[in-house]
Amino acid sequence: MNHPGSEPSVAPAASPSLPRISRRHALIGLAALLAQAGFWSNPLSAAMQAPASVPASGPAPATMLFYTVSQTITGHRDLSADTAARIEQAMRTNVPGFAERLPQLGALLVTGQEAKALLAAATAADPGLRELVLAIVAAWYTGTVAGNGAQGTKSIVVAYAEALMYRTVADGQVVPTYCNYGPLWWLKAPPAVRVSAPVAPKPVPAPATTGTPEPKGKQAK
Repeated sequence: MNHPGSEPSVAPAASPSLPRISRRHALIGLAALLAQAGFWSNPLSAAMQAPASVPASGPAPATMLFYTVSQTITGHRDLSADTAARIEQAMRTNVPGFAERLPQLGALLVTGQEAKALLAAATAADPGLRELVLAIVAAWYTGTVAGNGAQGTKSIVVAYAEALMYRTVADGQVVPTYCNYGPLWWLKAPPAVRVSAPVAPKPVPAPATTGTPEPKGKQAK
């Protein structure tokens, strides 16, 4: 009951009932908050989620001269530009005089030239150029630029699956450690065995004779 001159009393509003949260939902929410705050981050997940950083200075691209020489001497026009850049950079490190001899080798290039012709021209011009040509071929086919241990240089691996030596046998062999025909290829039925039909053996002729053999033990008079 209100007295005259006094403000009417207001009954406190009933507080709405809060929904009950189960312990499971509370733990899930707490885990989500901790994950967003970064408490449960690990280096592996951070590396997978973080955007790849762009290196300030990557390897220099292969010069057009080296790429053209590589195409001519290997006979392959579809060489990888990235692999060419790595080979050239490694050869500048491991091959003495590479920077000076590459322009000399480029001067011997002719449009439509075959590998044998370039090798012959390099051999006639300078034995050092012949060695450079062979070194470039070896690098492309093995994926490795050889080093000279006596001079303190180590071999540099520039490619593996892209090595040209695997193209030679690509129709019958995959690159070692690589999967043959996709994941779980061994679960599929094996390919049909292609065996040629058996060939009938040819009759063997009787050995030729020179006459009636003499009885054994007969002594010549």
